[in-house]
Amino acid sequence: MFLPELLPFGSKTQVVEGIDEQPGRDGRLLGHFPYAEAVVDQLVPVEAGIELHRDAAISLDAMRRAAAADGVDLRLLSGYRSQELQKSIFFDVKSERNQTAAERAKVSAPPGYSEHSTGYAVDLGDGADPATNLSASFEQTDAFSWLQDHAASYHFTLSFPAVNSQGVSYEPWHWRFEGSADALRRFEPARRLANGG
Repeated sequence: MFLPELLPFGSKTQVVEGIDEQPGRDGRLLGHFPYAEAVVDQLVPVEAGIELHRDAAISLDAMRRAAAADGVDLRLLSGYRSQELQKSIFFDVKSERNQTAAERAKVSAPPGYSEHSTGYAVDLGDGADPATNLSASFEQTDAFSWLQDHAASYHFTLSFPAVNSQGVSYEPWHWRFEGSADALRRFEPARRLANGG
């Protein structure tokens, strides 16, 4: 039985073709909660080829300006991803690396289960140290240090800390926006799980 009250707002569990595992009682598939895709008219371009939900975009812009004022070059690496793009990212890399779905899910959400599809999640890097992009070594950068001290003031939180209840690999670059009622509802199950219930 699924517990619909635990599912992210506007989401429903789904079986993903190509993955034998089924969603669990709380709706998670291989550690990831299901997320409804962002409504297209709520997305705005932030940089060439990168869109975000307008609320996240406004807050990210303010956060990046504040970081720049402190001498930190906070780079946006990724934002909104359609479920179709997430499907390609998940399955193409899984095939290239000869990974099981469970192995792949440690580092990438299955389609329909990615925070990026909400338009509220970002991958960030340090312009002064691009070699750390999308790597655990990002935690050694000035950008990550600045984010730890200031991201909460702009309603961004680290989605997958070093030890997380979802069982997803540590991603110091992956942050989600929780500064609107809609975003809070969507990420409530992940927050509840992280806080032990």
